[in-house]
Amino acid sequence: MQIAIIGGGVGGLTSAIYALRAGCQVTVFEQYGYGGITATLTDIENYPGVIKANGFDLTQQMLQQVKELGGKTIRKKVVSVVVRDDQTFTVQTTKDVHVFDAVIVASGTRRNNLGFEQPFVGRGVSYCATCDGNFYKGQVVAVAGSGAHAVNEALYLSSVAKKVYLICDKEIKADQLLLDKLTKMENIEILPNTSVVEVLGEEQLKAIKVLRDGEISTIDLSALFVAVGTSPQTEFLPDTIERNKGFLVVDDTMQTSQKGIFACGDVANGNLKQIVSACSDGAKAGWFCAKYLKLNK
Repeated sequence: MQIAIIGGGVGGLTSAIYALRAGCQVTVFEQYGYGGITATLTDIENYPGVIKANGFDLTQQMLQQVKELGGKTIRKKVVSVVVRDDQTFTVQTTKDVHVFDAVIVASGTRRNNLGFEQPFVGRGVSYCATCDGNFYKGQVVAVAGSGAHAVNEALYLSSVAKKVYLICDKEIKADQLLLDKLTKMENIEILPNTSVVEVLGEEQLKAIKVLRDGEISTIDLSALFVAVGTSPQTEFLPDTIERNKGFLVVDDTMQTSQKGIFACGDVANGNLKQIVSACSDGAKAGWFCAKYLKLNK
C-alpha cells in the first residue's frame, strides 16, 4: 500500500507518521525545506504540551520520526497528479514519474504579494522576517498585513530593528496574547486603515508610499516585509476536485471529492490555520487514507 504525501510541512509530516504506523509505505515529496512555514518560526507558544518551541527544531523532530518509521523523502516539485484507469495515481515531478495507490495533499499555501514590489525583492522587500530580518538590525522597517502572521513578523522584527511600522489595511486578526504583546512593544507603530501603494528606490528600497484616509504619504525605511495572506497550492491537481475559493474541500475523513485523494493542513478548507489544526488534520488524513487502502486495495 503505497501513499504519496505532497508537502513536507507539519500536516504532511504528521500524516506520514500515522500512515506509516498503520503499515503503509509512504513517500513525502517536498519542493523546498521540510517543515514548511512552521520551520521559519522562532517562538511557538500555542502548541499543546510545549511551553515554547523553535519551529525548525520542532519540525526536524517530526521529520526524524518519519524517517525512523521507514518513510521515504524526495526533494522535488510535484507538477501533476493524474488518476489512472485502475484508480491508482501517477505523481509526476519535474524529473520523474511515480505511481501510488493513494495521495495525501499537504502542499500548503504560497504567500501573496502586493502586485508591484517584485523589482525590490531581495533588495529591501522580503516575505520572511526570520530569514532576512537580521540584515536590517537597528534600522527602520515595515510589515504590510493584518493577520496573525503579520503580527508575528512585526514582533520578531521589533527585537532587531530600531522601529517597525505595522501597516494594516484591515482590522488586525490575531489571538489576544499576540495583541497584548503587540501593544506593549514601544518600537512598533500600528498604522490602521492604511495600505502600501508604491515602493520607492533605485538599487535598494528607500521608502514606501501609503494610502490612509484618502491621503498619500511617504515613509522612509530600509525594508518592507510583506505578509498579506496566502493562496492554496493546488494547481498540480485535477480540476475536477472540488474546491472552495481555491482550497480543497474534504469530508470528515479528510478525503477530497476524488476517491483516494486526501488533504490536510492549510491547503484544505478550514478557517483555523494553526500548527495544531494542521497536525490534527494530518493525523486523520494518514489514518483514514490507510484505512481506505486496506478496504479497497
